[in-house]
Amino acid sequence: MTKPLLSVFIFFTFFANISFAQKDTCKIGMYVLSFTDFKIDDQSYKVDFWLWFLYNNDSLAIKDAIDITNAKSVEFSNFSTEKRGGKNWAQMKCKAVINQNWDVTKFPFDRQELFIKIEHTTLDADEVVFIADSQNSKIDSTFQLDDWDINSFQLKGMKRIYNTTFGDPVLQGSSTYPGVEAEIIITRSHSAGILVKMLTGVYVAFSIALLGFLIKPSLADRLGLCVGGIFAAVGNKYIIESVVPSSTANTLLDSIHNLTFVSILIMIAITVVSLKWSDADDEKMIAKSKKLDRISFAILLIIFITTNIILITSARS
Repeated sequence: MTKPLLSVFIFFTFFANISFAQKDTCKIGMYVLSFTDFKIDDQSYKVDFWLWFLYNNDSLAIKDAIDITNAKSVEFSNFSTEKRGGKNWAQMKCKAVINQNWDVTKFPFDRQELFIKIEHTTLDADEVVFIADSQNSKIDSTFQLDDWDINSFQLKGMKRIYNTTFGDPVLQGSSTYPGVEAEIIITRSHSAGILVKMLTGVYVAFSIALLGFLIKPSLADRLGLCVGGIFAAVGNKYIIESVVPSSTANTLLDSIHNLTFVSILIMIAITVVSLKWSDADDEKMIAKSKKLDRISFAILLIIFITTNIILITSARS
């Protein structure tokens, strides 16, 4: 072969190897055994699951090369690999504490999306492709989650782009790593019962203050009921926040408590006016005070109940 033809042959061979080089393909599956210890204040939960990997390239690194990127802590165990049907079949068990941004704005009618993000730590997306084994990836049918209903489970492939090359001299600007992501959607069960337990105190507080309109507006009696109602509502709010941490967003429970505070403050203002009118010697002013009490009782009760219905219905939708 002449030198020109040899050069052309080498050039096209080199070009073909670069352009048409096949990436390693790895199919990943997940079988979730359990997820527990939902800690809203710590923004985390625990999950226990099996992972498996199917791939052709015998040199593809799996052990010590897989990471749960959104986990606080991870423990891998029971790693094994064998040839099955001409493919490499690797398995490992994983226990992890996952970071979770709990959305409590609609508590107890909240809907939570739990994510488990798995990536290869050494090979980028130009070297290996992860494909989700969606058909075989499931949640253990014997697992029962207290106080929650599991709505869906989905495993899908993904690529994570980092705005760094991690010092790789071949890459420029950014790097992309292959991975899969599990998404589990859950909703809280027995929500109505939880809401009643959480808000019994605040409803009792409102009722105590409202009943003041049924008695003579003396300073010692009615204002005492209103003040007692405010203290009861504040105490109920502190109790709830010890169970459900406060959020920067206005939650359903915050809205109902704020409604109660405003309602009782309005009752106090009306009581002061009614007290002033009832202490007058004028019969017309006394009658006016009684009429104000009757109208205020009805209007505040209707507004309070209606607003509660609107807030709760909106949270459930």
